[in-house]
Amino acid sequence: MGAASPPQQGVDPQLAERALRALLKHHASSTSDKDQLLGDDLDVQVQFTLAKVPGRTGPKPIRVEIPHPLVRVALTGDASATDDEDYLQDAECCLIVKEESKPWVQDLVARFPAELKCVKKVLGLQSLRTKHKSFAQRRELLDRFDVFFADDRILPMLSKALGSKFFERKKQPIPVRLTRREALPFMIQKCLRSTFMYLSAGTCLTVKAGNTAMPPVKLLANIEAVCAGVPAKVPRKWANVQSIAVKTASSVALPIYNKTPQELELIMKLASEEKESKKEVDDGEKKEEGEREEKKRKKDTALAKALKKQKTAEKEAAEEADAAKSEEKKPEKKSAKKKKRKESVDEEVDAETPVAKKTPKSSKKKRKESVDEEVAEAKPSKSAKKQKKADTAATTTPKDANFLPSKRFAGAKKGFVFKKGKSGTGYYRDVLPRVDKAFLASLTKRGGGGRKSMGGSMKKRKGGKSRRSY
Repeated sequence: MGAASPPQQGVDPQLAERALRALLKHHASSTSDKDQLLGDDLDVQVQFTLAKVPGRTGPKPIRVEIPHPLVRVALTGDASATDDEDYLQDAECCLIVKEESKPWVQDLVARFPAELKCVKKVLGLQSLRTKHKSFAQRRELLDRFDVFFADDRILPMLSKALGSKFFERKKQPIPVRLTRREALPFMIQKCLRSTFMYLSAGTCLTVKAGNTAMPPVKLLANIEAVCAGVPAKVPRKWANVQSIAVKTASSVALPIYNKTPQELELIMKLASEEKESKKEVDDGEKKEEGEREEKKRKKDTALAKALKKQKTAEKEAAEEADAAKSEEKKPEKKSAKKKKRKESVDEEVDAETPVAKKTPKSSKKKRKESVDEEVAEAKPSKSAKKQKKADTAATTTPKDANFLPSKRFAGAKKGFVFKKGKSGTGYYRDVLPRVDKAFLASLTKRGGGGRKSMGGSMKKRKGGKSRRSY
């Protein structure tokens, strides 16, 4: 047997269409003509059953985008007037803000009448606490408005100020950010074009997708969008969605998606494997990017630049050495050619001149001795060089002179010291110091006593103590 095919994720559009058709047929048969004239339309809801309770629950609404709004909104630039259908109703909204933000919010509502015409009341937090303190006042406020918006900075403070009835009827305020004032009209319109879900402490989630008065095509598109968007906002995603059904407030739930626990485990396993493979790919890309950045960083360091400079210098030196070698080889070739040419010329001269007679060896020796004598006479010997230096020294440094002027030190001269004296800078006669023998003799006589002579000068004080006198 082959391996089992992985379970399908997502809702089958054909099954959803059949369920919606049956639901609308049941609604039409269950309502009388009188109820239809009064406009007794019911909300169409998509019910999700989870396998496990969500870990993080809270009263904060989670926005889910849908293609067709549930209430009448401002027309955009590319929308036509036909988009504003009769089944849509005008939503009356209440915006709860801080007391200090109330003036400029009211001014903004007046400046954008098309986008903010749905905001019928701007309510301050302090006014909510004082003017709607009783249960009856809060219930009246709840019935008066369809949608509540609130500044996201004061959202945690509204649970106690509004009461539990707002949360039971799922009319808790939708958070909007008021820090960007110019974006408030667009944020209000964006929220009106969407639906909202609430993560409760149970395993059942119900999201409004439309009402029975909407065209079936638009209602089906909203149901498909809700079925695709809600699992992405639930912990563990599709692995936690056990079943999906479509229902109204007075009908049974018609299932359009159902998975067994074994199939959910398989979906979870496939999702984890896909996540791991994606993580490996991301890690590999990050690693490659990190290696590229590390190489780039190493190239930009001072050491890398110095090594690169050294390599280029070595390469240039090697090229210069090769060029020098090639230049040396060329003259050698030229000299060899010249030598050959000279030899050929000498051979021609020898061929033209008659052959001379051979001289005996004795005459050759005599001729060599005569040549050596001439060279010896031409080259002076070492003793002659020394004598010449002595003569020049004698001429330059006369014996009777005590000062030889010289701006620079021109080498050591015997008997002279180079310094700056009375006559200027130059060489002065070095006068050896004379020793005064009589003074030396007096010194030896004076210091001959040593410590005894010093001890002899000690005088005793009264009381047996002595004092040294100098």
